[in-house]
Amino acid sequence: MPNMRGMNVPFEDGDLFLAATDVDDRNVDLRNHAGPGRVLHLDRRLHERAALYTGQTGLVVGLAVDPTDGALYACDPGSQTVTRFTADGLCAGPVDFLPRARIGSLLFLPDGRFVAGLHSKIGEPADSPGPRLWLGTTRAAVAAGFHAEIDGGKFGFHCVTHMSMAPDGRTLHYVSENGRRLMRWDIETRTQLPDLLRLAADDPRGTFGPAVRDDNKVWMATGGGAVLLGTDGQIEREIAASPPRGWSRLTLSLDGRHFYLGNFIEGLLEKRDADTGALVLTHDIHRKYALSGVAEYPSLRTPQT
Repeated sequence: MPNMRGMNVPFEDGDLFLAATDVDDRNVDLRNHAGPGRVLHLDRRLHERAALYTGQTGLVVGLAVDPTDGALYACDPGSQTVTRFTADGLCAGPVDFLPRARIGSLLFLPDGRFVAGLHSKIGEPADSPGPRLWLGTTRAAVAAGFHAEIDGGKFGFHCVTHMSMAPDGRTLHYVSENGRRLMRWDIETRTQLPDLLRLAADDPRGTFGPAVRDDNKVWMATGGGAVLLGTDGQIEREIAASPPRGWSRLTLSLDGRHFYLGNFIEGLLEKRDADTGALVLTHDIHRKYALSGVAEYPSLRTPQT
């Protein structure tokens, strides 16, 4: 399936991918928010190179790149699909190593193993909850499902909406969108770990995208901006972004010196200094209620296949 320009654009080191479903933002109903699944492909200077379409109708939320072969994966909990794009920009369609479920977050480890998270439990039988996490490799037929704690987020139905791996390669940090807890789970022992952060019930901030730095400190989006958490979970720094709401995605750049902060409501992407939080640049996708995920293309560890 070609991109909108009728040609395939291969991925290059430093390219940026934005989950930006082609929604109609003139008449937004978040209860039925969907459109053609789309990922914007930008170069390192944030100039658009292509638009990738999943062939599904829903809302693309999470993005991840497999460092072993350079494939890009787009998670769409609305259509209950995870779509694969090869390193040359071709859409390979939905994957079959994950169940048809509302998966909305995905990350890869350097060896090609992945962790996938259930975005929400909408439609799930109350007396028979399914897995919240899946662990596996793209080479295995089926990923293994596991139960991990969630806090439900503001509306009670969100599960593992945003996640980030610690430098040890085993401590998963994750949240339920706009919830109270920054939770942790050990992917090697398959056990729940103590929360890094618990917000008070009356705290106006919420838990959104976390990103673990190399020193184990964590930047986390809060809806109104972001906070930097020390290894003890205490807030060391806070930035207030403008506009004052909608900041839900935070992704650490591969250079370790910056992070990307995304505003779902306004369609704004900010690049900020990972030490100070200082604003470096802003990019507008010119589509509201669509910007839901960010992934950066790495230098591949093995030749593309």
